[in-house]
This record gives sequence, C-alpha cells and structure tokens, in this order.
Amino acid sequence: MKFTENQILINDQNISVLTNTGTNEADILDQAEKIRKLQPEMMEWRIDYFEDVILMNRLIEVANKLKDMMKEIPILITFRSQKFGGKTELDSEDAYLNLLKITIDFGLGNAIDIEQDHVSDRVNALIQDAKNKGLGVVLS
Repeated sequence: MKFTENQILINDQNISVLTNTGTNEADILDQAEKIRKLQPEMMEWRIDYFEDVILMNRLIEVANKLKDMMKEIPILITFRSQKFGGKTELDSEDAYLNLLKITIDFGLGNAIDIEQDHVSDRVNALIQDAKNKGLGVVLS
C-alpha cells in the first residue's frame, strides 16, 4: 500500500504526515503498522473513513490501540466533512462539533484538525480547549 505524504502546519510548524484511511479496526491497525515502519513525523487518522466513527466507545477503543501501536509517532485526528472531500457526513453541525469535543476531551490523538467553516465561537472554544490540553491544532 502506498501512502500519500502531506505537509501540514501545526502550531506554526511544518510537519510531514502519512494518512491512515482504514474503514474498520483491522484495516486501521494494519495501515498504522505499515505507516509506523515508514517513520513519518506524524500519522493522520481520517476518522471520517472509520465505519464506527459515531460509536464513541469504538472510536475511543481503536484510538487507544493506535496510540499504543504508534508509540513515539504522534497522531493527528481528522474528521473531514463531505463538503470538504470527506467520506462520511454527520447529521448536523452540532454532531461534528461534539465529535471534536470528545476527541479533545478523551485525548484520542496528539493533534486535531478543525474545519473553520463552522460556528466561530464554538470553533474558537475547541481550539482553546485543545491548546489547553497540549494538543496541536490544524485549521482547515
């Protein structure tokens, strides 16, 4: 499997990332193992590809397994809405923002991608919350 390498800006630093687009736990962990061997600066986990993304217990369970597997390689959590090229659409803006809040509160990754095209006061609160918890922030 070939992974696309992207350059992203996190907290004013340019970082090289490889993206995990697994659709189920086995596929996600398999891709993560291959990415880990390539030793990127960071792995992006596109949770919009994960078939169980709306099942919080499953999302947290798989995120914990990924963190254990990736060890020293940080994980960027991204849920890309369909209108921006994502795989899955959530029911509402609230659902998207609540998913990000859970991702931040449970520390599912080391950094989070936040789409700026949402209610600005809630986005600003999420950015501040993520930074307060020591997470990197990507604004897309």
